[in-house]
Amino acid sequence: MLILACADKKLLSHWERTFSEYENIVSEHSLIHLKAKLRETIHATVIIHTSLPGVESNDDVIELIKEHPTAKLLVLADIPNELEGVEFIRSGALGYANTHIKNNILHEAIKVIGFGEVWVSKRVLNWLVNHCHALEHNTQVINMYSEFETLTPAENIVAKHVTNGNNNKDIAKILNITERTVKAHLTSIYNKMGVKDRLHLALLLHNNIL
Repeated sequence: MLILACADKKLLSHWERTFSEYENIVSEHSLIHLKAKLRETIHATVIIHTSLPGVESNDDVIELIKEHPTAKLLVLADIPNELEGVEFIRSGALGYANTHIKNNILHEAIKVIGFGEVWVSKRVLNWLVNHCHALEHNTQVINMYSEFETLTPAENIVAKHVTNGNNNKDIAKILNITERTVKAHLTSIYNKMGVKDRLHLALLLHNNIL
């Protein structure tokens, strides 16, 4: 189930058109109604607008995440900032971005989150990798891994492009390979290095371990 949590009629209508091919999609117009829907649903992907009625501060979204740990949240903010994004991701949200991101990027974000992986905008990712040393002692997102030498030359190149914040489509175009090949490389990289998604991989590589 995809839940669109938003009270802005124009924005909600846009999201509904964006995901018109989804069979199981519902809209909730307040935090209270969203919580009620999540109590009925064990697993759901949620796009939540930070201006949703009932959301007075970031703590309200964080509380929602704690109350419904199986829900996969993409938090969208009208005026996003990196620190807010980090706060939500560290609290268990799987995604954070600008409310008005392009349709194709929004689709990609929901697809990634649907697999249980973290998705953040390129801006937030770049901020994270540039500040990972400062965050190292305050989050479990960075760990030490020992399988770096097992990466092939092609996997090394793909991994370093991830660190630069490039998505799969960008990497495929730069390396003149298919997106399917990029995905295959990433799956192998994740397995070898013991990370679960591109965010953890980018943080690890930026820590100069590789």
